[in-house]
Amino acid sequence: MFPWKSTLTINTTSATPIYLQIANNIIRLISSGQLTKGHKIPGSRTLSELLEVNRKTVIQAYDELTAQGWLYSHPARGTFVNDSLPIITPIPLQNKSTHDDINPKPDHSTFNFIPAYSPQPLNTIEINDGSPDHRLAPIDWIYKECKSLSKTRHGKLLHKYNDVKGDETLRKELVKYLAETRGMNITSDHILITRGSQMGIFLIASISLQASDYAVVGDSSYDAADWTIQYTGATLQRITVDQEGLNTDELERFCKNHPVRLVYITPHHHFPTTVTLSNHRRIKLLELSLKYNFTIIEDDYDYDFHYSSSPMLPLASLNHQAHVAYIGSFSKIFAPSIRVGYITAHPKLINELTKLRRIVDRQGDPLLERVIAESITSGELTRHLKKTIREYKSRRDHFCKLLKSQLGDYTNFKIPEGGMAVWTNFNEKVKLRQALAKANDHGIAVNIDKQHIRKFNAMRLGFASLNHEEAQIAIGKLSEIIKQSAF
Repeated sequence: MFPWKSTLTINTTSATPIYLQIANNIIRLISSGQLTKGHKIPGSRTLSELLEVNRKTVIQAYDELTAQGWLYSHPARGTFVNDSLPIITPIPLQNKSTHDDINPKPDHSTFNFIPAYSPQPLNTIEINDGSPDHRLAPIDWIYKECKSLSKTRHGKLLHKYNDVKGDETLRKELVKYLAETRGMNITSDHILITRGSQMGIFLIASISLQASDYAVVGDSSYDAADWTIQYTGATLQRITVDQEGLNTDELERFCKNHPVRLVYITPHHHFPTTVTLSNHRRIKLLELSLKYNFTIIEDDYDYDFHYSSSPMLPLASLNHQAHVAYIGSFSKIFAPSIRVGYITAHPKLINELTKLRRIVDRQGDPLLERVIAESITSGELTRHLKKTIREYKSRRDHFCKLLKSQLGDYTNFKIPEGGMAVWTNFNEKVKLRQALAKANDHGIAVNIDKQHIRKFNAMRLGFASLNHEEAQIAIGKLSEIIKQSAF
């Protein structure tokens, strides 16, 4: 008989709810190997009597563990430790190099090449290019914590002007978090907190580029990164992206004859095609950055969302002091409105970026940043990630089945290993531009990058923000207009 009473300790004076204490203790026992796969868990009534807590509290703990994927319930047999545990082991890279240089400050150009953005009607089902579902985010918890913190003496100080680099507590928590999840050996001096990843891209590009420089992106790329590079006045150079990611041999040939100062990549998973940059190309890209003295913007927006494989560790885990500026964001984890992101880079570059950030935006939101730090220390971030990964995987599978069954004769796609979208190529008989012009008439909004339609006759179709019923409707309507356009 497993000693449940002595191993599951409960602190009645703790601010952490009892059901979460029970859940966290069981996770600890599973992670340490004390509870093995397939181990039967006591019934809720039995455990509630052993722990002398309300049965509903135990049921709530079991529901939490089931939602995260630690436990599963079998009718008439009971509750068991899951055979497939929600634990991801990153795949390490194999090299280490250092360098100190910082690229110069840019000139500026106009931004009339950026298309206007029009929000979609609230009652319209939207197919986007891969956004999180804000309905799954622990928004109540976030703003409850903000309210509670605001009432404390220390919390009130967060409403004053604070460090331009971002809340010190969050930066220190990120040091530990990035070490544990991404293998980075950094200090808080390597971190600048931003309002999402886009601010990070803008700051780094603005510091690194001038009009005489070249900046490299994929032949398919993230449009807002392209706009940022164009804004600096630098020349945008596109390099082929294949099944291993950015073609580093082609990049090397280009570097031999042109002053490349910046390379922008999305390694997990390439925007828009969802391919992962291979290990050997990561190593070669680092070597090229040292040889030709360019900065790599490693926009790892999708690192946390993997369903079929473990993530590779970032380039920044090998080169945090050199030519890699790593960007991450909590907007993808929680919701687009949670505008908290970060840059990790050499402290010299961070200091330069901080000066520019002070011109663009005096500081972020210290109160919200402190609550994000609390989400890391309390385990709320991890709990949320485990639940959303489980849900997004289900949505991915459902979405791809719908695509195959309803549009299989018109499309070619690969089920992505992670992320929030499916890169979908359409055959030549489908005239995408004409078809999507009718989307609003069918009650759906297709909010995606139109350049991929023009260039590749393809779309990056987001599944994460659509539940099963919404996906059924969206793909059904998309199927109608696609089939009509093919004749």
